[in-house]
Amino acid sequence: MIREELSRAVADALDALVASGRLPGVDYGVPEISDTRSPEHGDFACNIALTAAKKAGMNPRALGEALVAELSKAAHLTIEIAGPGFLNFRVDPAYLAGFVPRILAAGDRVACTEPDRQLRINVEYVSVNPNGPITVGSGRGAAFGSCLANVLEAAGHIVHREYYINDGINSEQMRLFAESVAALVEGREIPENGYKGDYVAAVAARIASASVPSQSYREASQALMLERQREDLANFGVEFDTWFSEQSLHDRGDVDRCIEELTSKGVADERPRRFMLKLAKGGKIEEVVVEDQVEEEDDGEALHPPTLSSREREEGEKGTLWLRSTKFGDDMDRVLRRRDGRLTYIASDVAYHRDKLTDGSGIRGNGPVDKMITILGPDHHGYIGRLTAVVAALLEDPEVPTKDEHPLDAIEAEIYASPHERDACRLALEEARRRLEVVIFQIVRFMKEGQPAPMRKRDGNIYALIDLVDELGKTMAPDADQEEQRRIGRDVARFFYLMRSHESHMDFDIDLATSEGEDNPVFYVQYAHARLSGVVDKAREAGIEVNAETDLSLLVHPRESTLIKMILDLPFEVRRCAEDYGVHRLTTYATELARAFHHFYDACRVVQTSEPDLSRARVTLCEAARVGLQAVLGLLGVSAPTRM
Repeated sequence: MIREELSRAVADALDALVASGRLPGVDYGVPEISDTRSPEHGDFACNIALTAAKKAGMNPRALGEALVAELSKAAHLTIEIAGPGFLNFRVDPAYLAGFVPRILAAGDRVACTEPDRQLRINVEYVSVNPNGPITVGSGRGAAFGSCLANVLEAAGHIVHREYYINDGINSEQMRLFAESVAALVEGREIPENGYKGDYVAAVAARIASASVPSQSYREASQALMLERQREDLANFGVEFDTWFSEQSLHDRGDVDRCIEELTSKGVADERPRRFMLKLAKGGKIEEVVVEDQVEEEDDGEALHPPTLSSREREEGEKGTLWLRSTKFGDDMDRVLRRRDGRLTYIASDVAYHRDKLTDGSGIRGNGPVDKMITILGPDHHGYIGRLTAVVAALLEDPEVPTKDEHPLDAIEAEIYASPHERDACRLALEEARRRLEVVIFQIVRFMKEGQPAPMRKRDGNIYALIDLVDELGKTMAPDADQEEQRRIGRDVARFFYLMRSHESHMDFDIDLATSEGEDNPVFYVQYAHARLSGVVDKAREAGIEVNAETDLSLLVHPRESTLIKMILDLPFEVRRCAEDYGVHRLTTYATELARAFHHFYDACRVVQTSEPDLSRARVTLCEAARVGLQAVLGLLGVSAPTRM
């Protein structure tokens, strides 16, 4: 709020200088206002004099002086020039306090902001195979994805949360899972490379008790595993708008139609060779390697089928169907259909992304999307190039006019049939990079007593996300019921997962997470909210009500001004997080807002019967701080308790 007003004031000052002929009438951009976080230098700063000086043809400091002269007409601002042209603003405390009613009026929407352009965004996250519980590793992606979706919504976008169920009939992993369950039901040995663990036994027991026929084991085991995943994620505060079935794409014929489309466009074919690219820094192609037909399974294991005979090649016998993804920046061509007719995961990916782009299935009901964000785990870096190539292949239009066609160089001539094809593919790749963003989150390591703690049960079973939630909750509240323990465990787990950037490895300190001192950031922030709620309630009992129309100009103490500035910063933090996905900064913001309140409360007595007007102003400020803290906790998916 306050930053937007200051930005408009600077923009108006620039317009006034242009109108008076002191500046040329060019676009000077949007003045960016930053918090100095350094009271001795003022409340806010702006570097517009530096960035606009070249366009204005002026010395930065001279431009800064002209802006100061124009801006100083506002009674609530004191402005100084620092260095070569930085503008430092000091805002009158009483003017700053005037923003408190706006905070209260915004209420639940206090974190919300308006984007330059509203987008329809599909956020896909978690999406693990339905052959096991949600693990603690996937928990980081679940926390990050759900928080990012909350932030994008608060930033004004239309967000659809999606889980992709890898239930395709061609899945080797799902076949093995079903066979493992069947073996337990029928009292046989689990097959080699099969699935073991108590969760497999639990599924088998339920299937046996329900007398499920053997031909339905796979469908039933998958449904039971999905049921558990949904329940565990719900207990972790994660809900989805759509659970999208991969198999539904096959059932509707979408996969076959997409393959036909790619083949007709010439970006998929059965030529018995694969192209691989050796890439240098920046993605520059150093060499094109051509292999005889080599299939690659989805798990990366290479299979070498018999080389096609000359007769088979001449007669056009069916071979491997390749997506020529090297045309779209991928480092190798990918198999769409194996020689034996089995389709690969990437064939489903093509149809799935087509459906997301167009909402062709109608299952989401929100129409085509402007942007797709896919959140994957740390072992999925190779998917960035291939999924981007999938989207580019769908968007490629051989008929689209391209720019002046430069001749193909030696390397390009090995990949493309013509300059027009090269340019059409590059245009499609550029558009694909705008429409799809694959975000990778990094590994999380769990620590106990300063040492890495293997998150596996003693019997070798997977340590599920719900196990972590339960452990944290039981440790912190051993006497509470399960619902309350899980609320506490969920809050702690989500906050700690979100404390570090998704791009960096993180250590999850279980000892710190289960402590109840001020060093535990979850406890510190939630205690601040509970304390704020208590202050407002006690004031009400003393006859002092929250009142946005009271005389808030009395809030002039530096600690009061700092607290107001922190609350007003929330929409700015949301906008930043929506732009670069750095949602970890919200945990830092929540901690700083809690600290600003604690410092205010220590220095400024809230309820003073001898000063009722000041008491009402301070209670109103406490309610504004509570609204801000509740809003940021809501974005993080963490509860805001009123008592601790």
